[in-house]
Amino acid sequence: MSILLLVLSSLGTVNQNTAIAQMQNRFVSYQDPIYGFEIQYPIDWQKLQFAQGITQGSHNMIVNFLSPQSGASQIFRQYLLIETANVTSATSNPSAFSKQELNFLSQSFPDFTPVNTNASSSLAGQNAYSVVFTYKDPIAGVGKAMAIWTLHNSKAYILSYHADRSNYGTYLTAIEKMIRSFKIVLK
Repeated sequence: MSILLLVLSSLGTVNQNTAIAQMQNRFVSYQDPIYGFEIQYPIDWQKLQFAQGITQGSHNMIVNFLSPQSGASQIFRQYLLIETANVTSATSNPSAFSKQELNFLSQSFPDFTPVNTNASSSLAGQNAYSVVFTYKDPIAGVGKAMAIWTLHNSKAYILSYHADRSNYGTYLTAIEKMIRSFKIVLK
């Protein structure tokens, strides 16, 4: 009897994982003509568009894509947030902007701890900087995030994926596909 229950419970996990994988393969397009970008996101994710003028520090918050709710008891949903920032003459080179952005992240997230940094990443076919970090989150406990940014003309595009540390890998394949699909369409 216990073997049958074990088999049945593992089948439920397999079916749930298969359903997640199938939904992650279905993407739809989001375009923002004001900020000049487009991205593909999973069809089962919730899109939250911010009103123009909503900011966090020097960042303009544009849109947030929330992972599907996995149950009523879920307290933290993984998400990909897209923001822009105006680039000043003092931060117009990638190194200066990256230094400013890392400082912004360390001030914004309690116990900010970089896990991996990469100054030779790519976003929208352009050179980008990325950082994976952990931080203390009042809801999730320990959060884990990946932020990637690039400069285009006088604007920085910043994409950041956030999850509780134990579930960081759950949607990482979908997040990477979203990041690869990101295109800047402003000239």
